[in-house]
Amino acid sequence: MRTHLLHREDPYLRDFEATVVQVAEDTLVLDATAFYARSGGQLGDQGVLGGHRVLDTVKSPDGLSVLHRMEWNGTPPEAGDRLAGSVDWDRRHRLMRLHSAQHLLWIALAAEYGPEQQDRGGEISPDKARLDVAWEAPERPDAAALTSRLADLVAADLPIERYTTDAEGEHWQWAIDGHPPIPCGGTHVRSTDEIGPLAVTVKGKGKGTVRLTVAPAA
Repeated sequence: MRTHLLHREDPYLRDFEATVVQVAEDTLVLDATAFYARSGGQLGDQGVLGGHRVLDTVKSPDGLSVLHRMEWNGTPPEAGDRLAGSVDWDRRHRLMRLHSAQHLLWIALAAEYGPEQQDRGGEISPDKARLDVAWEAPERPDAAALTSRLADLVAADLPIERYTTDAEGEHWQWAIDGHPPIPCGGTHVRSTDEIGPLAVTVKGKGKGTVRLTVAPAA
C-alpha cells in the first residue's frame, strides 16, 4: 500500500492523525504520515506516534510505504487503530534549513567555478549538510568565497519554490528565482532568509573528489 505523504503538501505540518495499516516487531505503517522517510540524503524524521517513540523513518523495500521504526511504550497498536502523530519539529526544521542550504551551496559552487560541476552524493543531518563533488583542479574550492556567496543568497530572502513535475506527484523540483531548478522531493523552508547564517568547510575525500560541508555559522 502506498503511504500518503502529508509533508509533500505541507512541510510545516507537525501534528496529524492517521490509521494504522500494519504493525511488525519494531515498525509501523500508516495510511498517511507527516514523517519524512530517509531519502535523497536527508535523514528520516523522529517523533511520537500514539505515545510511542519514532526512532527513525525509512522507505519500505518497494518504496511505496513509509516504515516508522518504533520504540514501544507498552502494548503496540493494532491495524485499524487511529493514532495521533507528532514530528520532532526542532530536529525537522534544522533538516529543512540545511537541505535548502545544501542546494544553495550547489548554486554557489556553480556560480564560483562554473555550471559543469558533478554531484557525487551528499547527506543532510540536523547539524550539517555535506556535498561531495568531482574535483580535479590542484586547488580546492575556496570555503570563504562559497560562504560569502551563501551569505548573499540568504540575505536576498528569495522565496523557495517546490513543485511537482508529474500528475502522480512523484517527482519534485526545488527552485529559487534566477537559477535552474534542482530535482528534489525533500522538505524545505519557504525562503532563503529562514535558513540563517552559514559557514562552509572544504576537505579532500580521495582522488578526484572534494567534500563541501555547510553548517549554521557559530
